[in-house]
Amino acid sequence: MIGGLFSFGVEYRNVKNKVMKLIIRQLLCCSLVLSSCQSASEGEQKAQEAEAGPSPVFLFIGTYTPKEAVPAGKASGIYVYKMDTEHGTLTKIDSIEGPLNPSYLAIHPNGRYLYAVNEMADGTDAVLGQVSAFSIDAGEMKFQKLNTVSAQGDAPCHLTITPDGKHLLVANYVGGNIAAFPIASDGALGEATSVVQHEGSGPDKGRQKEPHAHMVKLFPIGENNFVSVDLGIDRVLHYQLDENTGQINGVAETPTSPGAGPRHLDFHPKSSWVYVVNELNHTIEVFHYTTILAPFERKQTISTLSEGSQAQAYPGAIKVHPNGRFLYASNRGQTEEENSIAMYQIDAENGQLTFLGVQSVNGSFPRDFEIDPSGKFLLVANQKSNNVVVYTINLETGTLEETELDYEINTPVCLKFLTL
Repeated sequence: MIGGLFSFGVEYRNVKNKVMKLIIRQLLCCSLVLSSCQSASEGEQKAQEAEAGPSPVFLFIGTYTPKEAVPAGKASGIYVYKMDTEHGTLTKIDSIEGPLNPSYLAIHPNGRYLYAVNEMADGTDAVLGQVSAFSIDAGEMKFQKLNTVSAQGDAPCHLTITPDGKHLLVANYVGGNIAAFPIASDGALGEATSVVQHEGSGPDKGRQKEPHAHMVKLFPIGENNFVSVDLGIDRVLHYQLDENTGQINGVAETPTSPGAGPRHLDFHPKSSWVYVVNELNHTIEVFHYTTILAPFERKQTISTLSEGSQAQAYPGAIKVHPNGRFLYASNRGQTEEENSIAMYQIDAENGQLTFLGVQSVNGSFPRDFEIDPSGKFLLVANQKSNNVVVYTINLETGTLEETELDYEINTPVCLKFLTL
């Protein structure tokens, strides 16, 4: 009896082992089939992506128009081009006719809405600057004006959008103030929820008699922190926006060199450095930051022209390359040296700049420039010579190399890319 039970137990274990092995083999087969299906699916997706090609890149160009222009322009509105990021070429596909002096642009984080300042001013309350909103039909690449609201100040010259897409921030140059505007779910702008007037003056009696807010820029830390650069009072002012009420609250400020006339700034993409370009003394000041609640710490001041140069330039824009290794600033003036892009290498340890030289822009008064999404090209908007010029960026040295790409475009003053 015991032997029989033992024999039965052995047979049971053998059967059990065979069943388990069979189950395991079936599971392995299923796994291989699923893996094969997944690999095939991934392969098909990659093939479809390769067949579709890279995502289309569009360039929006803000301009000065003839009517009520400050200064007089020749353009008809906002121009829209498609860019080949492989070769750097531009192809015009449309224009948004009608907006007055759309001198600076901003694109909503969702890519569906475009905003433009209407840079107007005549020194009276009768003519104030405005801000306009447009919808973007990505499929048809068509545009529709949504609405226009008062900028709450003369000559708005810069704007940006909070990361959550709920508020638009504007800097009014002649008005010397900044304002916040709510963005509705359909992209339209509401009336200003907060206006902050800057106070003070600077030592340059011709340009710094009063505040001149020239830029609003999002701070890298925190969703609703931003700074405003004021040329008239030699200050970078630190702000926080209450996302519920739309109120702007000042929290700190950073002084620049007296009489420098800070115009624009840019933050390093990977480290806590910020670069301020000064219009009145053609310099860049390098600062280190820790928080929006404290002044930045100045680390370096460097010219936008060659050492010993007697030229007089008025810098316009400043941009750090997305790779964090190089920085560029535009000079504006009369001579070839004065109409140029200043090039710098950024020290990876301390963020300080080494001057690499200047590159002529083959035009006059480079108000703005932009680096394309691929990081391979730098495009310059020459306001007074009515052209946009494309340069190749040497990604090893940071220097700019000329191409034969030069496009006739009336009074271009702002470049903004949209990748769909």
